[in-house]
Amino acid sequence: MTKLFRTFALLLAGLLALSLIVGCGGDDGDDSGEPVPANFVSATPPGGEIAANGSITVTFDNAPADVTVSAGTVTVAGKTATIAGPFTPGPLALTVTWADGTQALNYTVTAPDTDPPAVTGGTVKDGDKDVDPEAINTAAAIEIEFSEDVSGNVALQTEGGDDVGWLGKVEGNKATLELVKGKEIGNETTYVIAGKVSDAAGNSTDVSVTFVTKGKE
Repeated sequence: MTKLFRTFALLLAGLLALSLIVGCGGDDGDDSGEPVPANFVSATPPGGEIAANGSITVTFDNAPADVTVSAGTVTVAGKTATIAGPFTPGPLALTVTWADGTQALNYTVTAPDTDPPAVTGGTVKDGDKDVDPEAINTAAAIEIEFSEDVSGNVALQTEGGDDVGWLGKVEGNKATLELVKGKEIGNETTYVIAGKVSDAAGNSTDVSVTFVTKGKE
């Protein structure tokens, strides 16, 4: 019996040693330390005109390393690089260089942009009354359009400033508020779309669109 236990113990020790060896080998393969290459995906704007005090956003498929630019200053955050002016008015042949490659971008630099973005339309307008809440809840979204591409944030609030709980998103020249189930708007209520957006030149606008929903029929 003692011999049997001794044999079992030796077998168990051998299996444990083997598992440690295999485990170590696997770790070596996973921790190679090789950086993941970053490839250019897009630039916003992709070309055309840009204000002297504007900015360009370059997106990669992975976080880039050692990013430099031939004009302006660059700031990297995750998979994006933001290139800010001031740029010299006239033709701009911009070269973006990073550890894995280069990308040429061509623009025409115009005078500095000093005009803030303006609200040009949307699902509701500031001061609207008798807005049908059922129609908005059915569409499950409220949109606000601007005079140019912007970034920033918006929220749907009550008249007292409480967040209603809709999801706000700003993309391109549009802000969208998406309905969260259970957070539908009601009748005879004053709502405010509030937030702040900025254009590529840093000109900002405070968003405040107030509307009142109609009573129950």
